[in-house]
Amino acid sequence: MSAANIAVVLLAAGLSRRMGRDKLLMQLPSGQCLLEDRIRMIAVAGVVPYVAVPTNTRKAELVAQYSAIPVPVPNSALGMGDSLSIAVRALPAAIEGIMVLLSDLPDVTTDDLRSLMTRFDGTTILRATSQDGTPGHPVIFPVRYRSKLEALSGDQGAKELLISEAVELFPLPSQNAVLDLDTPEDWHSWEDHRIKLLRK
Repeated sequence: MSAANIAVVLLAAGLSRRMGRDKLLMQLPSGQCLLEDRIRMIAVAGVVPYVAVPTNTRKAELVAQYSAIPVPVPNSALGMGDSLSIAVRALPAAIEGIMVLLSDLPDVTTDDLRSLMTRFDGTTILRATSQDGTPGHPVIFPVRYRSKLEALSGDQGAKELLISEAVELFPLPSQNAVLDLDTPEDWHSWEDHRIKLLRK
């Protein structure tokens, strides 16, 4: 399926409690902050992402400056389910799929998104996995699940939906679909690895 038929929701309203500060505003070795990098990555795939962000924050201002649509989340402390439901309600009507992507997955690439979009058949939930089969993100939901996504709340996001419905798994290279940055230790380990790769 083409990118034109799939809306992308980037979840960026979290509080980063385990990191101790807003990880999405932390600078990468490239010089961009993590949120900028993720928006640019999606934009190169030919999609304008809908980005769930807290209201009246630096993240909301940042999203508005780029090729992205900020979706204000009035109370981001409520959980991922609430952020996702608010973002999905903001999507246009004429779509066939809804891709959900977490903003703290730094290794997901534009090619990963394109591969998933091409594989998506419009009828079955498609979920990315690591190369060894561990389920992760992004996830593409057929539009028939829109009402269920709009009704979500709490901390678990769409977890119950992914358990109760048929899901096709699609492996991405290495740990791209599962490597997230939750703690300062995660960040420093990933950053050291990325800097070594840039120096090669």
